[in-house]
Parts: sequence; structure tokens; C-alpha cells
Amino acid sequence: MGGLDSSGGAGLDADRDAARAFECASHEVPSAMTDQDLFEVRRVEERMMWAREAEAHLDDDRLAVMKFGLLPGVASIVEAARLIARGRHGARLIPSVVDPVIRASSGYRFWSDRELVQARDSLLVAGPIVTPNLDELAELTWSDRSEIGRSSDARVAAADRLLRAGASGVVATGGHGPEEDLVRDLVLEPGEAPVWVERSRVPGAGIRGSGCRFAAALACRLAAGGGLEEAARAAGDFVAERIRAANS
Repeated sequence: MGGLDSSGGAGLDADRDAARAFECASHEVPSAMTDQDLFEVRRVEERMMWAREAEAHLDDDRLAVMKFGLLPGVASIVEAARLIARGRHGARLIPSVVDPVIRASSGYRFWSDRELVQARDSLLVAGPIVTPNLDELAELTWSDRSEIGRSSDARVAAADRLLRAGASGVVATGGHGPEEDLVRDLVLEPGEAPVWVERSRVPGAGIRGSGCRFAAALACRLAAGGGLEEAARAAGDFVAERIRAANS
């Protein structure tokens, strides 16, 4: 589930790119239609029928994981929380991965404070795996962004707050961190010590839809039976390769 990006750079197009790369059969359900290009988002239209379409797949024995991207409003956040909870408490466990799309790379805000509160009050409580970048981690936990950027302990403390709010796992991606040689993604699971997944930073500009690709790749690896740390490592390597290819 995610937004349709009219420019083809992010959202469900990025999800499909990841699914193809990991040979993961996928079914995409648009939660929103967007009018945007490389420079700005002009309009976002919430697509209210998406949750019913998604729910129709919950009884399919082939469904191994759900991935949620853009949830463009309180109603969509509430519906996503309901689907996640049903997946966790049904006849069989269907994990969910949530990429909390708070703002576009151009600066356009998809979530106001109202949506942020709803995400904490219902979405996290439902128990998804959450994949925030550092900006999103700070906003979801009311943390100081600069402190999260420079302090590993602050990053772990913020991720732990998401677990205590109900998340079943957190992968805080470090691509928006300090411009150092290593990118450090934090993997945190309940009752486990923090794990840092490190890789060399790829020189050059980033790509749009990197967060979408990361979360979709993570979901694909989980669907194949991988653990969260292994899935985070594979997802990070995949995004790094896409960035490398875009800058070659």
C-alpha cells in the first residue's frame, strides 16, 4: 500500500522496483494519487477505497507480509492500524512494515501534527515494524533532530520509544545522518541489544524513493523468511546499489 507518484520516482513504482529485484511477487494497492514532479508536490488525493481492496487479500494464504507507505490522512492511518492488527491477530501471523512518509524530499508535508498523534496513538499500537529515517524518527518521538544525528545513544533511546509505543521492530535508516564514510542503520527489537548495520556511503546525489525501496526490500526479505537484521542489511545494500547506479 502506498501513493502513486505521477513522476514515477517514488511510492508504488519504487516498491515494484524492489519487488522485482528480490523476485518477490507483489500486489500494489494505491492509498493516494499524487500530482508531483522532481521539484514539488502539487496535490495529494486520498483514495478511500484502498483499505477494502487491501483487506480482500488478508485471507490469501500466499500473503506473507504487508508494506505500508504513504498514508495521507487520519482516516488512512486508522485503516492501516486496523489491517496491521488483523494481520497480527488472525489465524496466522502476517507481519507489516510501515515506512512513515511524513514529508516529501521537496519539503511538502504529508502529515501534520494531527496525523503524527494518530500514528502514535493507533498505528504504532497495532505493532508494525517501522522504518523511519532520522528526520521521521525525531518527529515520531518528539526528539531533538540534531541530537539524534550526532548521538548513537539518543538514536537508540528514540527507537526504544517507538517499541514502547507498540512497534514490533524498528529499523532507523542512517542515510540522512552525518556526512561520514559509513551509513549506520539501527535495528532494534524488543528485548534485544541494538544492532548497527554499517555500509560505505555511496558518493554522489541520493535518489527519490530511497525510503520506499528500503521498506519494500525489507518486506521482501522478511517474506522470504529472513530475520530483521538480515533483511535490513539486504535492503540497505539494495538501496546503495540503486544510488550507485544513478550516479554512474
